[in-house]
Amino acid sequence: MSKLTKQNIQESYFLDTVLDVIYSQKLQDIIIYKGNNSLAYQNIIISTANSNTQMNGVVKKIGDILNNKSTLNVEGKDSSWLLVEAKDILIHIFNNESREFYNLEDIYFDCEIIYQYG
Repeated sequence: MSKLTKQNIQESYFLDTVLDVIYSQKLQDIIIYKGNNSLAYQNIIISTANSNTQMNGVVKKIGDILNNKSTLNVEGKDSSWLLVEAKDILIHIFNNESREFYNLEDIYFDCEIIYQYG
């Protein structure tokens, strides 16, 4: 198996694992975009949480999964919008009001939607 293929399998596994965490924490309105050449990320996830506790729980679980494999950068703790960098995935977690206000879907209009739920 080539190195590129192994890397793609690992990236896909990590994306699936992050998505499983998002499901298990019952986030809503999930959209996953495939990054294009102008973005530094392979995938961008946008989702909605019902509370800050729920948002922070997702971040903690993703951090637990990463363990020592990669760093987890989090911006916006205790706010209405969490931005999480995990490997080559950018994760946006909003509360309902902030998701509507910032409407990030307009920013990623030129990216391919590879998954949508809710």
